[in-house]
Amino acid sequence: MPRGAKNPSEVFASVLAKARDQLLLDAKDAKDFEQKGIRGDERAAALAKFLREHLPTRFSVTKGEVIDYADTRSTQLDLMIYDAHSCAPIKRGEENQLIPAEALYAVIEVKTTLNGRELLTCYKAAKNLRTLRPFKGQFVAPRKEGAAADKNPRLMYAIFAYFSDLGEKNWLEKEFERVIEAAKEQDTNVDAIDRVFVLSRGFILPDNAAGKEEESQGTSVFLDFYLHVVNFLAREAKRRPPVDWQMYGPQTSPGWRRLG
Repeated sequence: MPRGAKNPSEVFASVLAKARDQLLLDAKDAKDFEQKGIRGDERAAALAKFLREHLPTRFSVTKGEVIDYADTRSTQLDLMIYDAHSCAPIKRGEENQLIPAEALYAVIEVKTTLNGRELLTCYKAAKNLRTLRPFKGQFVAPRKEGAAADKNPRLMYAIFAYFSDLGEKNWLEKEFERVIEAAKEQDTNVDAIDRVFVLSRGFILPDNAAGKEEESQGTSVFLDFYLHVVNFLAREAKRRPPVDWQMYGPQTSPGWRRLG
């Protein structure tokens, strides 16, 4: 049975349309700041606000680093979506948090303008995440339709950009080619990044070699992005075992003795 509705909800589409428009407005407002880093922070904060308002309360959105039981760390990550019901951050800073790998479900890197250098940086960061050992296993890409499930936790790594430095003509094909080249240059699988989204242009699924352009008067691509994220979180939440904090402690705790 098809998962979508023949007559989809107009209210749902309207809410996502308004959210997309607001994000674009926030992106324009950020131009009032002179420093590039501040503009980037403002745009990432706008997306984080949307996600906090529209994801299930089980999930929290923050920025910072991820760590595993062996103290292997990620690079600094723009947005991390983690399971706040089963796990608290190991460290809470003023603006950043340190999250145990077992609680991490999705990473979204927010870019003002997607370019070749940013793609290389993202593939490097995504490759680094594959070196972490959540549950003493490893992160793998979300499975393809029909693929057998395994016991490794799945991680969604997505790029969310507001604009692209490529021209509009044949943008989808040219951006996909650039994605493939970035993965090759970083010597990693193309599925290390499984969603490339440009709010003003369209959506690419690198490992599926599939893409979709934004309609001139539509919001279907942003709606797709939201559905991809929220549906992945719902599926993955059913697969994950509870976080066992003992993994972060010693196998045996010395000093115990019998009493009486």
